[in-house]
Amino acid sequence: MKRAAALLTLALLAGCAVTPAVPPRTVYDLGPAAAAPQSAGPMAWRIADVTASPSAAGEGIAYRLAFQQAQRLEHYRDSLWAATPAELLTQRLREQLAAPASCAGRPPALLTVHLDAFEQVFSSPTQSQAVLRLHAAMWPAAAGATAPQQHWRLERPAPTPDAAGAVRALSQAVDDWLPQLAAWAAATACR
Repeated sequence: MKRAAALLTLALLAGCAVTPAVPPRTVYDLGPAAAAPQSAGPMAWRIADVTASPSAAGEGIAYRLAFQQAQRLEHYRDSLWAATPAELLTQRLREQLAAPASCAGRPPALLTVHLDAFEQVFSSPTQSQAVLRLHAAMWPAAAGATAPQQHWRLERPAPTPDAAGAVRALSQAVDDWLPQLAAWAAATACR
């Protein structure tokens, strides 16, 4: 009896030794924001929550293997965004995009941004780039006025072929895009 119990204990311990450890999940955000620009007085625009296409709506870090099957979007199993990419972009916009003073006493326009792609694209097993595609519209407060729109596509090489590389490259693409958005918004808000 003791021998059977000892064999059972040994078998259980051996099973624990060969059971693979579950890797911990890694959670990423866009990193610390630069110092926010200061603005005073009424603003020329308000910032709406960023919206996203279904492919960019979840918290998974997306990638596609263009060299193998470009139509298939995958997500890293053990790596996630701290929030959806749209929520992370909304936060970064509100932290970093200071609106100039109001436009000659007119009510502020509404800046909307839609995220079309936020993913890592592999051209080979070791080479990839981050792809950020989005478009913005500036909706004037006046009824019937047209809303200027702008589209962007930014690509940044990923330093490593993994989730951490995707995060670094996507964060860089967002940081590179913000001044472009600010310049466009300032030029269109008071039209």
